Amino acid sequence: MRRTMKPPTDPRRRNALILALMRAIKATFDTSDWKELGYATNTIDYISSHPRLLRSLAWGDDDYVGHVLDAIEVILEHDPANLQILLGFRGLEDWIKENEPSIHAEVYGVTIPAVQTIADVERLADGFDIEEYIQRIRNSLDADPALAVGSTKDLIESVLKTILGLHGANIGDEDMPKLLKRAQVALGIDPKDIEPAAPGAESLRKLLGSMTQIVISVTELRNLYGTGHGKSMAPGLDPASARLVVGVGTSVAAYLMQRYSSMKKR
Repeated sequence: MRRTMKPPTDPRRRNALILALMRAIKATFDTSDWKELGYATNTIDYISSHPRLLRSLAWGDDDYVGHVLDAIEVILEHDPANLQILLGFRGLEDWIKENEPSIHAEVYGVTIPAVQTIADVERLADGFDIEEYIQRIRNSLDADPALAVGSTKDLIESVLKTILGLHGANIGDEDMPKLLKRAQVALGIDPKDIEPAAPGAESLRKLLGSMTQIVISVTELRNLYGTGHGKSMAPGLDPASARLVVGVGTSVAAYLMQRYSSMKKR
């Protein structure tokens, strides 16, 4: 289910929002983003045939900003509902949140932690084939909590397999906790290897050890309510509980991915 944003009705605030969208698009869009937006808003003919929009983007010309504003106006004139598509388009909310916080708070409201951790995972996803799971979680978090939980388990599994070099492999006798244990060893974050004399060693050991319980809980809830056994839409799992599962599950995935990326850069 698509999230509904609340654009301001005051003309000045609405104009400020349009300018924020213009700046966000200028900072984040490439040619494929423009084409995707064109298809999503049914304005692909305008975008593809524009004599300067994509060309000025490619060449970094000074007139690009004006063409972006023109395109936004055409998109909204074509269908006012297209504003919701713009506000929900990939990457634009994150840019607005970072660079236009007051507009973000007004339009998007308070960021729910589960949504923020999904964004963290997306930012760290280079080299991890997890886009499918991210999109499933985003689209189902409110409409189908069971699917969101199942997709969170699948995302963690994919991250673990990538870290261990097991692309496309079946787990076989290695369940999720065992995969996590192997990944922790590979990343140098096995709880038993924490130096006892290190400051906060016991607390860090407990924190790293809790990852195992999180993975077990996500897997068990997926088996009870999720999509692994054809149980999507099964009763008993409310959206709030699904957000908790997604929040802690994606936090674990983001942490593992960041550790893995840091090790590769050494």
